[in-house]
Amino acid sequence: MKGEIVLEAKGINKYFFSPEKTQVLKEVTFQISKGEFVSVVGKSGCGKSTLLYILSTMDTDYEGALFIDREEMNTKSQKYHSKIRNEKIGFVFQFHYLLNEFSVLENVMIPGLKLGKYSREELEHRAMEKLKIFGMQGHALKKANQLSGGEKQRVAITRALINDPLIIMGDEPSGNLDKKNGDIVFSIFKELTQEFHQTLLIVTHDQDFAAATDRIIEMEDGRIIRQ
Repeated sequence: MKGEIVLEAKGINKYFFSPEKTQVLKEVTFQISKGEFVSVVGKSGCGKSTLLYILSTMDTDYEGALFIDREEMNTKSQKYHSKIRNEKIGFVFQFHYLLNEFSVLENVMIPGLKLGKYSREELEHRAMEKLKIFGMQGHALKKANQLSGGEKQRVAITRALINDPLIIMGDEPSGNLDKKNGDIVFSIFKELTQEFHQTLLIVTHDQDFAAATDRIIEMEDGRIIRQ
């Protein structure tokens, strides 16, 4: 249901100890609702990527509370966090992380095989359906290294969608692309929210990208200064 809260951070503090104690996140509190397209902006070193690691349950060493799908993550085991990441979170990074020795179709299927919810046959069908959304079905049997940079990132987004995640998190997903391909990636994200009510949380340096999202969370020196 559109409008329900899918992710909530409450008073998140994070410290690094190298060599002295430094606070890198300070009382970070916000909510993201289903179907929202949210960008996180701020200068390098403001804590954006650190925050994303915590929100994705990859970093559990922090103070405060994190809720995903109304479930508190702080009390859960590493094994459970891994399950949540695979089932409820899709990832898109600046670098696509496709495996060159595998076909496009196989790359898209990987998180689904890991989840083990569907048979291989069913996964192949799902992967082809997702590739069709982005007009990439004709590339399904190509090896990943036969694709252009923009095509690789489209495959990476398709892979992030294979398990129908609750939320897609992106760390500079258009950062490695030229303007044309960056615009294509943005339009894909926009289509995902508008047509499929997909929730997106994207860390970006690109002010034009951020300005066109539903909501901007601006960070400075470890704090949210505007949202």
